[in-house]
Amino acid sequence: MKIAYFAITKQGQQLTKELNQQLPGTVYGKENLKMNLQKAFLEYDGLVCVMATGIVVRILAPLFVHKQNDPAIVVLDSRGNYAISLLSGHLGGANALARTIAKFTGGQAVITTATDVESAFAFDLFAQKYNMEIGNIEQLKYISSTLLEKGKVQILSPYKYPEFSEQFLEEYDASCPDPVVVIDEKKNQMSQSHVLYLYPKTLWVGIGCKAGVSTMEIKQAVCKTFAKYGLVLQSTEGFATIPKKAKEKGIVETAREFQKELVIVDTEKIDQLDLVKLGVRQSDFVKKTVGVPSVSTASAYIASGEGKILVDKEIYPGITVSIVQRKMNVYQ
Repeated sequence: MKIAYFAITKQGQQLTKELNQQLPGTVYGKENLKMNLQKAFLEYDGLVCVMATGIVVRILAPLFVHKQNDPAIVVLDSRGNYAISLLSGHLGGANALARTIAKFTGGQAVITTATDVESAFAFDLFAQKYNMEIGNIEQLKYISSTLLEKGKVQILSPYKYPEFSEQFLEEYDASCPDPVVVIDEKKNQMSQSHVLYLYPKTLWVGIGCKAGVSTMEIKQAVCKTFAKYGLVLQSTEGFATIPKKAKEKGIVETAREFQKELVIVDTEKIDQLDLVKLGVRQSDFVKKTVGVPSVSTASAYIASGEGKILVDKEIYPGITVSIVQRKMNVYQ
């Protein structure tokens, strides 16, 4: 976590220096407090403010967007007696940061998140732990409310996580009105009123293309491929291609616009694959042009850690798209 420290008094400034030794970050002075604090809100993962809570709220409130986007904010008194988790307790990590800081100062972490206070299961933390995208976070409050009231939540997923042994979780029954949590890379439409969709980020998208193909064309090809095979884009973990396409503007910008990593796979690794055994379609023309008989599927396969090939070279004009699922660390 990238942390910024702020304080006003001398005692507070000394505390930020001590905390910075334990959790290295950037220590700001009291000069230009409003400007620096607002700038840091947009640039840092966590803000630690040794000052009155009201000051922090008045300065930063206009910047608050959503708990999926806002950084963690922890407010302390100058003696470090209390570390208050003010904003983005779960997804932003403010609750954990407050607890860590309280250990350093010998103070008390102040946590008001209901699921933490009641020691209830939190699906936002669960999603964070297993690198999942929350598809419709507005439904999270209904799921959390059910759990806080000791109700049951249904689970629909091809995966078995250790947490599923909890008593309040039960396997999906279409006739049951209880809220549902769907954990899958595939599209699912449920009949229940309250359904929370969690998308495991497990899919690697391999891209091959002719020179000069536009970003829009590649994005459309990717979206069409996901739609054709009933997969959700939110489950994308990254994109992959070969060195000869590493600077292809359309591929680079597609990965950037999806905010995903672009992995460049060494062609020597592709040469070592048994593509026949893997059932990967090969092209003599592609081999003659770029040196390997498979670009999109082979690169996605390697980037995924040699996972499961879901889509082998979907072909569009000047573009090939492949989707490979990395191996999961849970039971299927």
